[in-house]
Amino acid sequence: MTDQQIGPWYKQPWLWFILAPLIATVLYSTVYITASIVTNDGVVLEEYTKKAKAFHKDNRLNEAARKLGLSGTLRFDTMTSDINVELISAKGEPLPEQLQLTIGHPTKASLDINALLHQLKPGHYAGELKSTLQGNKKLIISPINNEWQLIHEAEPPYDQIPFTFGNQ
Repeated sequence: MTDQQIGPWYKQPWLWFILAPLIATVLYSTVYITASIVTNDGVVLEEYTKKAKAFHKDNRLNEAARKLGLSGTLRFDTMTSDINVELISAKGEPLPEQLQLTIGHPTKASLDINALLHQLKPGHYAGELKSTLQGNKKLIISPINNEWQLIHEAEPPYDQIPFTFGNQ
């Protein structure tokens, strides 16, 4: 037998060979859990609620606009940052004094743009666009009290192209 001294446990190479992957796993999982808690994805537009393993889309606001016979046209002027909306009620319903235009990003709520539109004359609204539009957007027109909404999927270019809402 040899009289070799065995060093302390923390100086044994096989111990660190076994513990290194475990320590790395704990460190990486801590970083990823922290990142997932700190960052917020936001909520995607429209009223989607998870029910069981399926998703249910709430169409009450769209149906309310259809029952009122609402339709309209929206135009952006990127040179002057103007937004112009012409809204028509086929059933002669009174139109609201102000409208809310939501320009929704498809996946990130933090990139949504909200604009307030004021009535210039009956059925004609105007507002100001405070940022540039890039990529596909979901355009949602609704009154301030959110009784109904008109939705349109829009693709670039946005300048002076009419976007039609509802049944025209």
